[in-house]
Amino acid sequence: LRTWWVGDPLVLQLHRVEVGNAAAMHRPQASHMLLVLQLFLPSAGAAFLQRRLTASLAPTKGFMRGVVGDGWVLRANITAARRLGWLPELGPAGKARVEELRAEALASFGKLRDGGWHRSAILANGYYTSGKGFQKVATLCLLLEKLVGLEDARTQECAGWLSAGFRCYYDPSAPADSCAGASASYYDEDWGGLAEKRGWDRKECNSDYGNTCYNDHHYHFGYFVVSAAILGKLRPESLVNSTFVEYVNTLIRDTANPSAEDGHFPHFRTFDWFDMHSWSHGLQPSHDGKDQESTSEELNLFYGLHLWGSVTGNRVLAELGATMLSLAANSIREYFLMLDGNPHHPEDFVRNRVTGVFSQGKVDYTTWFGGSPEYIHGIQMIPLSPALQLARSQEFCRREWDDILHRLNIPWMRKDWASIVLTGGLAMIDPDRASTLLRTIPEGRMDNGLSRAFALYWAASRPGESRLPPAPPSAAVPGGVSLLARVGAAGPPAAAVFPPARGHPLYEPFRTEVRGPKATNKFWANWAVRSGQGYPIFPMPYVLKWGGGEQLHVSHNVREYIKGELGPDRMRAYVTPTVSELALGAREPATKYVIVNEGLFGFDAEVRGHAGQTIRFPIYSGMMYVSGRFSGGFTPVVSHPHGIAKLEKISDGIWSFWNRRNHHFRVYVLDTVGNFVDASYDFDAGGRLSRDLEGWVRLAHVINANDTQVLDAHARSIMVGCELEVEAGGVVRYNFQKEGARRVELLHWAYGHHTDLMGMQSELELPASVPGSKRDLLL
Repeated sequence: LRTWWVGDPLVLQLHRVEVGNAAAMHRPQASHMLLVLQLFLPSAGAAFLQRRLTASLAPTKGFMRGVVGDGWVLRANITAARRLGWLPELGPAGKARVEELRAEALASFGKLRDGGWHRSAILANGYYTSGKGFQKVATLCLLLEKLVGLEDARTQECAGWLSAGFRCYYDPSAPADSCAGASASYYDEDWGGLAEKRGWDRKECNSDYGNTCYNDHHYHFGYFVVSAAILGKLRPESLVNSTFVEYVNTLIRDTANPSAEDGHFPHFRTFDWFDMHSWSHGLQPSHDGKDQESTSEELNLFYGLHLWGSVTGNRVLAELGATMLSLAANSIREYFLMLDGNPHHPEDFVRNRVTGVFSQGKVDYTTWFGGSPEYIHGIQMIPLSPALQLARSQEFCRREWDDILHRLNIPWMRKDWASIVLTGGLAMIDPDRASTLLRTIPEGRMDNGLSRAFALYWAASRPGESRLPPAPPSAAVPGGVSLLARVGAAGPPAAAVFPPARGHPLYEPFRTEVRGPKATNKFWANWAVRSGQGYPIFPMPYVLKWGGGEQLHVSHNVREYIKGELGPDRMRAYVTPTVSELALGAREPATKYVIVNEGLFGFDAEVRGHAGQTIRFPIYSGMMYVSGRFSGGFTPVVSHPHGIAKLEKISDGIWSFWNRRNHHFRVYVLDTVGNFVDASYDFDAGGRLSRDLEGWVRLAHVINANDTQVLDAHARSIMVGCELEVEAGGVVRYNFQKEGARRVELLHWAYGHHTDLMGMQSELELPASVPGSKRDLLL
């Protein structure tokens, strides 16, 4: 082991290590080497878990772990998602009931045809309700194809209902008398999205569950995408209609636009590529951050991408759908559907089995429309589709039924909710009993997104996890191919279908200089509207909030429990309040802050002074440090609303601060290239730096005193962005962009799903050696 000085860092070059006995590394005399390796071994592109850093408790989703590396590679198993078909497969028991199922399908068809109920189902004065009706009809059409044949007149009539229904949405010349109840949207040129007309014209967010304000778009439009794919399967000639195809592509661009080059819709509006699931909450500010309520409806959109890509011959889109479906299902099993031993939530909350409304700062066992258990659990079951089985395992369904759902008085329950609970719950573990109870519910009393025929077919296909159909050999896209390709035609959506409009009636963009489409469902959207300026945002594990004088206030590691009325062993909710621990700002007065840049993982905010001074804050999910880049003559101030309790200089450029709650923060001051500043810089007792700064100030919460070694070692590497790559085969890459010391690797917080997808199970992650190469160890 040879050491020498090269400029600032001490460089250690390890020429050769004989590891004949791995146990030798655990001997007392070798422990110092283990410490050096764990702290400072660069990963040469392979990130590794930093086990010497104390885990951080995020506001929700449990503990986060420190990972070292300038890039992460995450690998998802997408085999099951690729194999999903149009209908679940029938097992031997189900095949014995084909005649009954055929009769039920024809009965459901007759019920929809009589009195034009099929039309009212898909023209229901709202995207959400109409979407549910569309998929109900479309799934019945699939049943008819399977049970009476594609060429049967009834199957074709059913497909005709879909075709006529879609025309009401994409063709302004469609007969008005037969299209009453069809929803329409403006194209919002300011935010870049489809905003429902009724709410826009009335200047309110209540219509259609807040669609105008970008709530729930992936729920609403997912139903349309799945239904359109089914129409394309049953009537391939419909795919020749470019207006229809572009209508569906526009819904996809609005919800899950995969191309950063699409200048008309935001990049992946709802899907969070750090959290690996979607957020349904749009522009309306919330103190609890973004939230998601219905995980099953999220899966439905990605299932729709997979089907639509398959039926239109867009294999890249089909593969993207399978990838997002697999990633979301993994996160749902990890965080939303809870088995015993779930490490991410308090034990008393895990006993609820489902999370309810899952916000960034609060998890509440309820729904937005009521607190009845059938609502809370049932909203995680709709719609019934083959995709659902990727998230709802038999083990989970049995535990959910035994602990919660069996207590419900199903005979006295509202029949629409009873149909959901029986199909998505009991049928997963006891299909015969579920079928018996479903037969007691008349067709007209079923949920408006579920026919009795399909409910009974679903029960007949259970248990179905082992009977996924084999994927066609040609379905897979070659490994390494990027899946982030443009969907549909370039340019804005068709003006005749989506008339352009400016000036959102409730939430115009505010304090943002981002040109083109803007994020509506990302963690920072509170700060992009006027009424959200005093609200917190959640770049986990930190919570941030603006304070007086444009100071950025930092909150971390605070949690409160709310027992509620669920009994002594079940918790209703838990919440993370925003408590200012430390604040970063400037001594000189500031005029305002603005959002200057957005990405998939975060954004840059800039505080501006009267004389051209700026502080740029790169704020990204999982950031280990809260960082500000000072320029133009601002003098940094690190403060607390009640004063700093204690301050200690550790060395040039490194200080420890303690606030009045005795919480310890490490504070770093760096020059523009990431070197620690010299002795001429110091903080006074009030946290004011002795002079103005051209460079960086960084804060990190010290959970355990020993964490300072790791935090100090990586403080000179500053994350300023992250580029996403998604490749065929379930490969996701985070390519972090950084400033500061080039040879110091980034330290970043990771959730449990990250470390699982990166395969980080070993005690010490060491990348494979490359013959003939030299590796530098940086201090």
